[in-house]
Amino acid sequence: MVVNPTAIRIEVCSVCQLRCPLCPNIRGETAATIGMGYMPFEHFRRLINQNPQIRQVELGNFGEVFLNKDLPGILEYAYTRNVTTTIDEGANLNHSSEEALEALVKYQTAVVRCAIDGITQATYSQYRVGGDLKNVLRNIQKINRHKGRYQSSRPRLLFQFIIFGHNEHEIERAILLSRMLKMEISFKLNFFPDAMPVYNRDRVRQIVDYADRREYLEKEGVHYKRHQCYELWLSPQINWDGKLLGCSRNMWGVFGGNVFESGLMGAINNEKIRYAREMLMGRVPARGDMPCMKCSIYQSIATSGNWITEKEIKDAEVRNANAEGVCSK
Repeated sequence: MVVNPTAIRIEVCSVCQLRCPLCPNIRGETAATIGMGYMPFEHFRRLINQNPQIRQVELGNFGEVFLNKDLPGILEYAYTRNVTTTIDEGANLNHSSEEALEALVKYQTAVVRCAIDGITQATYSQYRVGGDLKNVLRNIQKINRHKGRYQSSRPRLLFQFIIFGHNEHEIERAILLSRMLKMEISFKLNFFPDAMPVYNRDRVRQIVDYADRREYLEKEGVHYKRHQCYELWLSPQINWDGKLLGCSRNMWGVFGGNVFESGLMGAINNEKIRYAREMLMGRVPARGDMPCMKCSIYQSIATSGNWITEKEIKDAEVRNANAEGVCSK
């Protein structure tokens, strides 16, 4: 099955200045495949020029997008080419140039998701280690001022709050703060239910229906992040150095080919990633050289036999076409 998506995901910066304890970067899990670096403006420009079918680009993945000094130029160029940009994978917004913050509004970035997870410095810094909440709130206020000056509703600002045991007592106040900052609250369940677990499970259920991701799987019968697999069809993930990762969860290996060398269409339709798509649909046997083999989502799908279907992909394509953001971890 050949794919020709109108959306892609590009990691424009895999570097991050924070030390969040559960982050794959900090745990050393991304070093071999992802590495540390920035996508320069010229590489972005060439990729967009060579692929005029691309209409939407997510700019994040494992790193902090605002540490790429070329970000204003990237946003401007995408805008001039009628390509919608999103930063929906999440940013910590601790440090940003004034130029980059204005560029978000001036060049109509659709969504910016800010990872906050606390309304006091003491709570915030327990997970966002090395971060300064005052800097974050100050940068959000700057974006809002630019939105007022340009009379723009973009970017849509999301206040992401991963629920942990140490911050669950601030949930209601986080909702209030998000409103004060003209943001939408976005709660997320912790990736590792046994690390920093929630204490008052009933209270968390009242907010997000599930106490943790394990409970979500038990109740829904599917992995909490099953939809990330759709990216192999609808918005393939590209690393900052051109490696084809396929999806934003993959940190274990590449799917062959480099988009800067073999071209985007050649890379996203090579034999290896086509086999991965068939494998996720249960049409071919599992193969040991697939990064999916190390992924808990694939393991959940294979164990249950609840394979990805063509209808799922088509339905997700319609949802993405009607939404400003793509997805988040």
